[in-house]
Amino acid sequence: MNEILSVHKLKMEVEHRLLFENLSFTLQEGEKAALFGRNGVGKTTLFKLLARRMSPTSGTIHWQDVRFGVLDQSVNTKEPVLSYVMAGDVMRAALLAKLDDSESPSYLDDYQLALDKDAFSLEADAVRVLKEVGLSSEHFQQPFDQLSGGEQTRTQLARLYLMRPDVLLLDEPTNHLDGKTLDWLTDWIMAYPGTVLYVSHERSFIDATAGAVLELTNAGIRRFKGNYSAYRQQKDHEEKTVKALYEKQEQAKNELLQIIGRYDIWHKKATAAASERNPTAKKSAAKHAIKIKAKEQQLKKLEQERVQKPREEAGIRVEFDAGTLHVKRLLRLEDVTFGHEGNALFEPVTFEAIRGDRIAIVGPNGSGKTTLLQVMLGTLPPLSGKVDRHPSLRIGYFSQSLSTLPEDGTLLDALLDLPISETEARTLLACFLFRRDEVFKPIHEASMGEKCRIAFLRLYFSGARVLALDEPTNYLDVMTRERIEMALEAFPGELLMISHDTHFTDRLSNKTIVLGERIEVHPVGTLELRVGSKANPEVTIAELKQLKQALDTPLIFD
Repeated sequence: MNEILSVHKLKMEVEHRLLFENLSFTLQEGEKAALFGRNGVGKTTLFKLLARRMSPTSGTIHWQDVRFGVLDQSVNTKEPVLSYVMAGDVMRAALLAKLDDSESPSYLDDYQLALDKDAFSLEADAVRVLKEVGLSSEHFQQPFDQLSGGEQTRTQLARLYLMRPDVLLLDEPTNHLDGKTLDWLTDWIMAYPGTVLYVSHERSFIDATAGAVLELTNAGIRRFKGNYSAYRQQKDHEEKTVKALYEKQEQAKNELLQIIGRYDIWHKKATAAASERNPTAKKSAAKHAIKIKAKEQQLKKLEQERVQKPREEAGIRVEFDAGTLHVKRLLRLEDVTFGHEGNALFEPVTFEAIRGDRIAIVGPNGSGKTTLLQVMLGTLPPLSGKVDRHPSLRIGYFSQSLSTLPEDGTLLDALLDLPISETEARTLLACFLFRRDEVFKPIHEASMGEKCRIAFLRLYFSGARVLALDEPTNYLDVMTRERIEMALEAFPGELLMISHDTHFTDRLSNKTIVLGERIEVHPVGTLELRVGSKANPEVTIAELKQLKQALDTPLIFD
């Protein structure tokens, strides 16, 4: 396998702030690798350096003779979708452009060349790929900048498909993609003959596509062979090994200090007893002095070879008083229809959510997941039918727009709205990776990832019995996602979740509502569901076992 990229001792400073340094790595021809790291470590900046859109502070980047295809998190163009995608095939698009001038002396030659290169199939190819990524004909003439974030990502992927570059640099290609489009992207990358380097926080996607994980930190970059699961196993093994070695060295250090202390006591006693008339005591004192020096040399060597103390993330143990609502049924939808502009997406549906339910709502983009969630919460009326919620039920809502966040104040101020002390608030912020002076950052200057973390914390400790989460993991790195998953596992109330992150929903849900051609619930469980559809007017799902009763203890920080 030939080396296609070589990066040597790369360093990057942005506005006099060190982003990363000492980056050295290679990529092989045909390799599929995931660039992995926390938010803010510089992954997008590294992509810009690799794509030659920026210059490093120092170091070198050497590519073989290759063509790049880059998927960006943001693209600024008003070009219609179809023509934007067609332009990805530079050669065929240029041949078609030449035919605009029918009076050109070379028109017949250009026409024949366009035939030879199959240029007249370009539009059909673009339409086919746009449909494969989940866009319909109503999007084709829409300006690119008027698309949603997910639609822009899919349009860029379609353009890259027609471009067929030697190297794909994909910055967050999985953002806002539904399961069907994510499956298409996974299959395409695995079949792609070129080299692919991408940034993604979707663990299932990394598991399915990566042959290597490049972990980026401020101090450099490390290569791990295999996918995310293999990377996690290697990291866990390393952490356990380092912890065991650190503890062993600590024990050895303590033993040496104790021995040195005993020798020092004996040396002082022998020195005090020594005199010209007591040569034995003098010899004893000299021997103890030699032993002390030898042990001090051992201690010095141990200190030089010591591993650093493993860094432990700030921990929090949370327990709740969630015993105020002792009812089985929390909410019920009876013969409810929902949809857009008066058009029902499905036949009437009847189901109820009971205590212990942790429900994931999944389906393609545009299938009505958020609409169903809002109907369940009461923020949107159903088109028909009845929604009953227990009158004492408190529901907290995490929206994709983060509309519940205050516009002014600092990140710390946003938590001090809760009935907690500043010490407790700063402990919580540290648990969710806000360090030192970062807590004083104004909210309007915070990144989307930082805002998501704050919005989640405000919701989590709001006292709500049910948490309704609409894409809570967007913009979050894997480390933060895992923190949120751990927190939600400890949460004793009920969950209603919309997320494209299958790791997230698989870990936390005990049932799933699937919105497709019809509504289905998996697995069979506590949610009694009667759904009408044209294919099958009524489906009945039996009741699932009730989860254990919620904890009844106070909130504790440590």
